[in-house]
Order: sequence, then C-alpha cells, then structure tokens
Amino acid sequence: MVNYESAIKKPFSDAAKLIIGIIISVIPIVNWISTGYALETSGLGKNKASNKMPEWKEVGDLFVKGLASSVIGFVYALPAVLVFVAGIGFAATSLIGTYMGSVIPEGTVQSLIAGETTVEAVSQLVSQNWYLALPTLLSLAPILLLGVVLMMVARFVTPIAVLNYLSSKKFSRAFDVSAVLKKSFTMKYFTVWVVATVVTVIVSALLSLVPMIGASIAMFVGSVISYSMFGEVFRELKGRR
Repeated sequence: MVNYESAIKKPFSDAAKLIIGIIISVIPIVNWISTGYALETSGLGKNKASNKMPEWKEVGDLFVKGLASSVIGFVYALPAVLVFVAGIGFAATSLIGTYMGSVIPEGTVQSLIAGETTVEAVSQLVSQNWYLALPTLLSLAPILLLGVVLMMVARFVTPIAVLNYLSSKKFSRAFDVSAVLKKSFTMKYFTVWVVATVVTVIVSALLSLVPMIGASIAMFVGSVISYSMFGEVFRELKGRR
C-alpha cells in the first residue's frame, strides 16, 4: 500500500538537499538534473526506496535521466500535439476561405501589406461578421476535444513509461505500450495518479505565492512527491507485463 504521508514529507526530510534541488530547478536546461533526481526518489533507479531524500551525486547520470523523461513525455504527447496543429491549420484555412474576397476584399489585403490599411481596420471587418466563423468553430470542437483527451491520456501514462525506462535502464522499455497500458489502467495506479495530481496542484497553488521562482520550486517538490508515490505503486504492479 502506498504511504502517501511519507511521500508528502520526503522533500522536506532534508533541508540542504531540498535547497540544492530548488536552486538547480531554477536554471533552464540544468534543471534536467533536478528532474533526474526526482526520478531517483522513486527508488527504482540507482537509489533504493527510502523515506529520505537520496544523495546528490552522479549529476551527469541525473541529467541524462531527466532529459530522457522529457523526451518520453514529448513522444507520448505527440499525437495530441499533431491533432491540435491539424485543428488549428484546418480552422485557419477555413476562416481565410470564409472571409477572404467577400468580407475582406483583396484590395484591402493588398493595402494592409503596403501599410496603407491598419490591422485594426481588418479586425473590425471580421468582428462585424463574426457569425460567419461559427460553422468552422463548431466543426473544430470535436478535433480539440480529441486533442484534450489524447493529452490527458499522455499525462496519465507517462509516469509509468518513465519508470519502465528507469527500472530497466533501457530507453526502449518506455515505449513498450503493452506493459505501460497494463500497469497504467489499474485502479491502484489510477488512485495514486489522482492523489499525486491533487497534491501537485495544491503545492503549485501555495508556492505560486513565492515571487519569480515559485513555479520552479513547485515543480521540484511536486515531482519528488509524485515519483515517490509512483515508485511505490510501480513496485506493486511490477508483475504486470
């Protein structure tokens, strides 16, 4: 059974290690080191499962793991990204066809390019005929809904995919879709994912009050808590392949 209390307390079990993680998290690109460190708190990498924060060591290895996790997340999110791009392209093409030549005369477009007409003037023509865009927007809704669903699925399965890679030390294991889905679509994992998501949202809301670096602190703390939880449930589901 996942020890939620222990996972929530873990980032605060060692102030020095927490501060190091926060500092590294603020620096772009270098923050992949802190991401790799958060993965190590799962107890599935080089560090065994523990209620305490692991040591900061082998930063090169942590960087690689953090970068790999980002690549894995991007690959799983790619279908949703492609759907969104296709939807935006469809909408743009359709709206141009709807407004160009009728609502917006070709002469107006040429004047805009020449700098003789302002963007505000063209925007006014479009706003006066806003209703013409409704068919396109309505037809776009299912595409956007599909994109949202795919993005949610990606966010749901990515932690398991990342831990598959971390525990096996093989990048290809992150894309063993059969194993990932078998572990992901279980009530145990779903429960942990919901709890981790809620805790992360609460942590982000509280730390957003910290100027400038609040988001970076929240990302590190939230990742440590989440992957501590995910590591426990992953071990429980290890037999599912």
